[in-house]
Formats: sequence, structure tokens, C-alpha cells
Amino acid sequence: MCIIEEPMTLLSVLALSLASAHSQAPPAASPAPQPPPPPPPAVTRLGSKDAYGAGIVAIQEDAILVELSRAAHVILVRVDGDGSIQPVFPTPGDTSNALPAGRHIVGIVGLQTNWSGPVPATPSYEPVVRSADALARQGRTARPSATGDDDPLAPRAAVAHWLLVVADVPTSAEEVEALLSSMPRDFSSMKAELEAVAQALTKRRTRLWSAFYAPVRKP
Repeated sequence: MCIIEEPMTLLSVLALSLASAHSQAPPAASPAPQPPPPPPPAVTRLGSKDAYGAGIVAIQEDAILVELSRAAHVILVRVDGDGSIQPVFPTPGDTSNALPAGRHIVGIVGLQTNWSGPVPATPSYEPVVRSADALARQGRTARPSATGDDDPLAPRAAVAHWLLVVADVPTSAEEVEALLSSMPRDFSSMKAELEAVAQALTKRRTRLWSAFYAPVRKP
């Protein structure tokens, strides 16, 4: 019996080549694991506990991510380790410091549209919330060291802090400057200064306010 072998066509050669290449291909690489979310910022909250929502939810060197549960008027200042105070928002060019409910990026260059860093799952708050009435009763206005809860020999914290004030009344950049200029500047600690600044920006001006402060996170 005679066996006739048909010559391989170009199409069959290509099919064999593709099948061989497929069988020798390495397995597909698994997707790279996602990095875990950053640790939540250590935020201290003053004033009303639940009036305006989470407040500061993420921190960068030049901005913070703010979350509001309702529309409010917002003031942001930065207190440096040497005690100097830098008003950040509103700026002289802002016609209003009102923000709607939701998330907003507020920083050195004003309101921003994109958050460049990761966002923690939830913020972490200090367990003690000082109400507006408690702050007023304790006299945290001129010299907080006189209240007795700050060590007069304690060194000033070397790290800068963001201070966010959320309230029910509008405040212009000029008013922020005037209120800060009228403050005494003799403080025993960073904590005392931050609470005094919050009081200076809200005392006898607002009926409902919250303040949040947290250390600046370096890149």
C-alpha cells in the first residue's frame, strides 16, 4: 500500500507555530498587591461632637482633606512649631468661606480638585472631646497655662499643626487676620495655643462650631 503525504500548507505551519508558542508561554503574572491604607491621622476635636461630621480625614504637607456632613463655613490655619500662625483659608481673594456637604481639599494654594495622596479608612480621634461650654468655663482664652492643665515647663512641640474651624457664620480673610491679631501670644504648649486659636475664631461669634487639629504629615 502506498501512503501519499500531502505537503504542509503555510496555514498549517502557522497553526502549529501558534500552538507551540501558546504551550510554552509563561503563566500570567498575578496583579501586584495593593499597599495598605495609611494610618489614620491623630485628630483632636473641640466644640460640637457631631454637628459637622468627620472634619479632617487625611493630611498632607500642604493640604488637608475635609469631610462635612452639612454645609458650613470653614477656616483653616497652620500653627508652626515656633508658635507662628499662618491663615490658609479663606484667602483675601475668596468671596466666601462656605463649603457644601461632602469632601473638599483645602490647602496652601486654596481649594483644590484632586487629592494626590492615599486616604485612611477612617480618622482617629482623641477620646476626650471638649465642648464649647467646657472650653469657655475653663477660660481657655488668654493664658491657657493658668487653667492648670498644661505643664508650664513643657517644651513646645516641634511639629506644625493644621487647625480646621467649622462654624455656622461666615468669616472673611480680613476678619480672620483681625481675630488672630487680637489674641495674646503667651502659651505654654502647642495644645494650649491651638485651643486658644479655636476659641478666638469662634467665641461670641457662633452658635454651633467644631474645631479639629492634627499634626502636619511630612511627605
